Amino acid sequence: MRVALLADRFTPDPGGLSVAAARIARQLVEVGAAVETFALGDDLPPGAQRLDELGDCVPVWRLGPARDPEETQALLFERLAARHDEAPFDVIHGLYLVRSGFLAAYAGRYLDVPSVVSARGNDLDRAIHDPGRAAHVLRALDLASAVTAVSAELARKARALSPQARVEVVPNGVDTWVFHPVPHDEQLHATLELAGRAVIGFAGELRHKKGLTTLLPALAKLAEKRPVTLLAAGGVRSDAAGYVELFQRRHPEVRLALLPQRSGPELPPVYALMDVFVHPSLRDGMPNALLEAMACGRPVVGASAGGIPDVLGDGGCGLLVPPGDVDALVAAIESLLDDRPRAEALANAARERVAREFTPEREAKRYLSLFRELAAAPRTGRTAAAGPATR
Repeated sequence: MRVALLADRFTPDPGGLSVAAARIARQLVEVGAAVETFALGDDLPPGAQRLDELGDCVPVWRLGPARDPEETQALLFERLAARHDEAPFDVIHGLYLVRSGFLAAYAGRYLDVPSVVSARGNDLDRAIHDPGRAAHVLRALDLASAVTAVSAELARKARALSPQARVEVVPNGVDTWVFHPVPHDEQLHATLELAGRAVIGFAGELRHKKGLTTLLPALAKLAEKRPVTLLAAGGVRSDAAGYVELFQRRHPEVRLALLPQRSGPELPPVYALMDVFVHPSLRDGMPNALLEAMACGRPVVGASAGGIPDVLGDGGCGLLVPPGDVDALVAAIESLLDDRPRAEALANAARERVAREFTPEREAKRYLSLFRELAAAPRTGRTAAAGPATR
């Protein structure tokens, strides 16, 4: 089973999509697929190509982006088609509907190869409302052999937009060998000056979509009753920096320990310092950071947005609050700070749930089963009726 994996971002690019693409590529190889990845290389001249390796098992074809997006997409299409001529693929998988998903679905029809496109979050939450990108989203949904979504909510949106599409939910996975409870790092704790303070944790890039304008006011309210520090790993998005700076000036009583992006193995000691992990997104797919914190045994509070309810379920392994509700977020955090036995019980249940239901192996096996089914099915697209693709 040869799989072409197209991703808008791929390691070492920042962001959850990059993390997910690398994880899926590695794990597909672990469960028996041969994977080649196609991604952009921003350090390359326009149209230049470079072959990298992810570990020792996944070739990564990097292409220098052209000045305009349309030319870049055309170059990627041509490179994928040329590589298929050299060593044919059994399936083409596009992560994220706007660019990679559309390209995968279009190339699949052109090359008479099954295609799978994956809805990750922003594509169906925001891009679909942009006239300049909606057409690609809709055509990706219509042209693909199958659509996957990381949450039940995204699957519902995909079916609403393309009622005839085959849509399946394939949740994200997290490696519990990498993300697991670790001892408290006293030196890091002292360096960050966390002694005597309630430590509220966040991971990923601080930005408005992730509930920044809910989180910071909630911290200000918490600080009225106890010393509070926000420990955030992942930096601040440029368009949110002004809001964060203004908050710091107005609320010096709330300390902000803002760490830059860290690799996966570097994160468990950071998670271990968090008394409560929060993920107050206004909208989301299935956030890797939430799964990581749960795998590291942290009590969590999440907004009931996107795939977060899919992960936290009925509340037995974390607390859910309405998106944008500052008072509800404050109450949930306080309840866990004030009742540590309950917080510990939720944290233990969270880790068990992730280890049982949200593993990379489970994720990859679902994809591979779908790929094999599609590859074995008779071709029904227009290219099949016309015979093999020619160029």
